[in-house]
Amino acid sequence: AGVQRNLVTYAVMINGCVRNGEWERGLSLLDELLAKGLEPDAVVFNAAITACDKGGLWQQALGLIDEMRERGIAPTEVTYGAAISACKAERRSEEALSLLGVAASEGLSNTVVYSSAISVCSAAGQWRRALALLQEMDDAGVKRNTITYNAAIQACERGGEWQEAIRLFDKMCVVK
Repeated sequence: AGVQRNLVTYAVMINGCVRNGEWERGLSLLDELLAKGLEPDAVVFNAAITACDKGGLWQQALGLIDEMRERGIAPTEVTYGAAISACKAERRSEEALSLLGVAASEGLSNTVVYSSAISVCSAAGQWRRALALLQEMDDAGVKRNTITYNAAIQACERGGEWQEAIRLFDKMCVVK
């Protein structure tokens, strides 16, 4: 049609691929964008990191954060949330917690970022760490949501700590 693809087009297409289970195709679009000499922005990188999350490619997600910084693009809460989530498939809790620490030091730790880290701890069978992150959220003034509680309850369930799971469930019911 003679119309040029731009960053918005690529970001929308990468996200569309991810939502439809075509994360590999989404990642290939980042390569295509770069090959055409376009300079990606945070939105494009976030879409690509989300593709890494869906593919369980935690190392590639971390590499994309490094590439963002090399290009002078500041990571966002979305960046960290997606990269932390990418650590879940391989139960890479140390990497996830390291990313959470960086996000917090940059003032970018929100409910989504913490919930992602709690989910990684849950997958890794680290219920105590998951509960410690809940306390850290409180200390930092970060609000919990249903996803946060579900991840923490699941961590307790996986750790055989049903009484802790019930305690969280009961506490969750009074949260507004």
